[in-house]
Amino acid sequence: MELINGWMPLAWLAAIAAFAVVIVLVRSRRRRASRSAARIAHAERLAALPGYATARSRLRALLIAGVAVAGVLLLSAIALSSRIVAVTSHEPELHNRDIVLCLDTSGSMTDYDVAILDTFATLVDSFEGERIGLTIFNASAVTVFPLTTDYDYVTEQMSKLRENMADPDTDYAYTDGTLLGDGSSLIGDGLASCVMRFDNLDEERSRSIIFATDNFVAGKQLISLPEAGRYASENGVTVFGVNPGDAAAKDYIAELATEMRETVESTGGSYYALADPDAIPGIVHAIQSEEATAMTGPPQMVRTDQPVPYLWIALLSTIALMLLGWRLRR
Repeated sequence: MELINGWMPLAWLAAIAAFAVVIVLVRSRRRRASRSAARIAHAERLAALPGYATARSRLRALLIAGVAVAGVLLLSAIALSSRIVAVTSHEPELHNRDIVLCLDTSGSMTDYDVAILDTFATLVDSFEGERIGLTIFNASAVTVFPLTTDYDYVTEQMSKLRENMADPDTDYAYTDGTLLGDGSSLIGDGLASCVMRFDNLDEERSRSIIFATDNFVAGKQLISLPEAGRYASENGVTVFGVNPGDAAAKDYIAELATEMRETVESTGGSYYALADPDAIPGIVHAIQSEEATAMTGPPQMVRTDQPVPYLWIALLSTIALMLLGWRLRR
């Protein structure tokens, strides 16, 4: 058991002490005022009557019971306001799948970047326990966030990136670090950099890259796209390509699209157009169909509120006080 609001008992103690001081002051004033009050002759005879003694004993018992019940009610109020919680350790089951989202942020991709991030957000909602990372590239690659299972953080970072890209008055801060090279949209270098984002390559894990680019290279690459594909295969990485252009309708990019398709398929992955309705379900199904062994994640502390017993005590104490008050009035 643990207190979330550990300071609350001290606050109650201070309030009770202040209330006690007020009671003492009020009683002392009443005593001084009673010294001038008229006294009743032969009051001891009245006190000696059996009925009086019985009524006085009953009143004393009711007052003692009222103080006891009020004390119980006060203790339950302190417990409720302090938020008593049960603390347990939970080791979540994780899947040994790693997924790197690899996004081309070159100028020719500007109109598609926001839509692709929306697509990635849909992918995040489809996974449970997998580690996900995001790398963006142009002339050079930058890690937006490394492989992680913190999906809230993943969603937050992708939302920030999307907002920066969608802002008509953007300062292009998201491109910082991606222009360190000769040219733009160096997709071979970009894919190879994304392959290098996987850690613990000696472990048996399912590793996938979701690679989004329009495949328009401008400049000299250190590594060609086919070479990057072979590098991915050598490291056991499956690449799924997402092309925002419609290669079937644009003959002048058909050759580039064919190269990208052949590269990703050589790794065991699949190629999709961004507008293809089967893109997201297909990628998710393909990644989840890869064999993965359940692993035990790092221990997580779970705190569970335990208000029910104290609520019942407070309720019953309140009812008891009401009954005692009714009895005292009779």
